[in-house]
Amino acid sequence: GGDMATDDKYDRQLRLWGSHGQQALMASHLCVLGASVVATETLKNLVLPGIGRFTVVDAARTEPADLGTNFFVEESDLGKPRAEAVCRWLQELNPDVQGAFIDRDPAQVIAEGANFFAPYSMVIACQLTEGLAKQLSEVCKGLNIALLLLTSIGFVGKLRVYVAEHAICETKPDSELGDLRLTDPFPELRRFADSIDFESLDLAQHAHVPYVVILIQALDRFRKASGKALPSTREDKDQFKQIILKMQRSDAEVNFAEALENAYKAWVPYSVPDAVQNMLRMSSEGRKTDFWIVARAVSQFVRDCGKLPLAGSLPDMTASTDLYIKLQEIYGSRAGGDCAAINAHIAALQKEVGAEQSISPEYVQRFCQNAQYCEVFCYRSLEEEFRPCSPEEGGLDIAEEAGDEDSLVQWYLALRAADHFREGRGHWPGALCGDGEAALAADVAELTQVATRILETYKAEGVSLDPKMIEEIVRCGGAEIHTTSAVLGGIAAQEAVKLVTKQYSPVNNTVIYDGLHGKMQTLEV
Repeated sequence: GGDMATDDKYDRQLRLWGSHGQQALMASHLCVLGASVVATETLKNLVLPGIGRFTVVDAARTEPADLGTNFFVEESDLGKPRAEAVCRWLQELNPDVQGAFIDRDPAQVIAEGANFFAPYSMVIACQLTEGLAKQLSEVCKGLNIALLLLTSIGFVGKLRVYVAEHAICETKPDSELGDLRLTDPFPELRRFADSIDFESLDLAQHAHVPYVVILIQALDRFRKASGKALPSTREDKDQFKQIILKMQRSDAEVNFAEALENAYKAWVPYSVPDAVQNMLRMSSEGRKTDFWIVARAVSQFVRDCGKLPLAGSLPDMTASTDLYIKLQEIYGSRAGGDCAAINAHIAALQKEVGAEQSISPEYVQRFCQNAQYCEVFCYRSLEEEFRPCSPEEGGLDIAEEAGDEDSLVQWYLALRAADHFREGRGHWPGALCGDGEAALAADVAELTQVATRILETYKAEGVSLDPKMIEEIVRCGGAEIHTTSAVLGGIAAQEAVKLVTKQYSPVNNTVIYDGLHGKMQTLEV
């Protein structure tokens, strides 16, 4: 039901992505091409947290081999459409989710293009060849929906994420810096810090002054003593810490220990992060989605004030209740004022561009609270990936990767070669020959030739293929193993949630998984 987002059932994940994130999941309709293990493992991890709807497209019939790898088919499904079986069993995991299946070959629906894919909010395509993947990515680009491409073969696999443009205000980095404005306090904060006279406080009060105030006053003393705006050298920083220690009355004062721990917050100069500056530059292009209208308003605010809107949140710290609440009110009220200014800019902009849609105040507030973490992710298209440019032009530096013994770039080349082989032959390398070395030799030789041709497109000097990877791909004979697909399905579902909820930074753009050595790497290909 409509209240589901506040239901106890989803309590733990709501703490990660909030009820607005859950609502976004519930409103999504995913199209999944293929119903092999990697498709069902990905879907399982999306049905459990409560996506709205999914549709599985697959023309295969359930075979005995499926029973050994795929948890979402059983013996009674043999000979029946595999899409129907997995759809039925996946729906059992969560009654809130609606599932449907289409008993057709994914290649046919890709050929239909936008007509077929327009109703979906994301496409997850499994085990496609490069030609089909490229065709599908063009369709998704036209509709501006995200595409996740999965390949799982033997003990290795890859995930490729593509979305024409992914603009988000909640990247949620692990940054501890916050937005306290200690180096240049706004007037209300300045007055509050000045109103506290350390000398006149008794012991209990002295031990409960919030570290924000300690740092602002210590910075004042540092500026007076050194004539510098902020501590920058090692000596400056030591001097600054000494000032804090001199202000402390006893070692038992936890607030002063916190001030020392957070001292760096008083010497990192305020700046608008690069990713945000990039977003503000792009905002002038006049796009009309909610994100870009708010971004233009923020850009106007930064031009007027030189700073982003205040986040307004205060971390936990040792303080008396009344001082902490006062401080919270000061940050909250300033953030509210900044947000009101942004809303005024938005109203003016909407009038100017004749935009009808009203932007929800909650969204504007979230944008302002996270303004320093906004980012626009622009992905390289598959067309660009398959016609690689030089490292100087921003392409993958294959020579550098191949020279690094920890890099998984050789698996990337081998997996691409397997796709080309399959496109030419209609089956995976090694799928139709016996298990002996001699039987595999012809496919190994052919796959090596295909991989060499792919490597030549990079025009990299002195890079050679690793025959071990080529041999392993042929040895697998296109077998899809449950454990490999379970890992890839977990990663893909996590990326899908990030893209649907527009929270956390997504992978850009390929994850290679090597289950033989338990290694994983992200490459921007």
